[in-house]
Amino acid sequence: MYVMMNRITVPEDDRPHFEKLFKTRARAVDKMPGFIRAQMLRPQKGSTYVIMTHWESEQSFLDWTRSDEFELGHKRAENFKDGDGKMRLTSSMEVYEVFAE
Repeated sequence: MYVMMNRITVPEDDRPHFEKLFKTRARAVDKMPGFIRAQMLRPQKGSTYVIMTHWESEQSFLDWTRSDEFELGHKRAENFKDGDGKMRLTSSMEVYEVFAE
């Protein structure tokens, strides 16, 4: 199994809107071959959310990132640009392979 973690730092004022967008997401990823599940984790301290997606393989994840569904699933991020077009959210991705359960 392959796990992708996206750590997204969200300014305090944007948190309600960010959470609403995830709760009403298009769920396009859910239909992708090799997709297992997604989890959206809210921080108890700080402002960094973690989005975890679980995949059957790295190739399944890469196929998702190159798909039209990926574009659809990330289109609403445009809502988090400031007046100058700069993104107010910061993101960093980490990938893992499950080797034991």
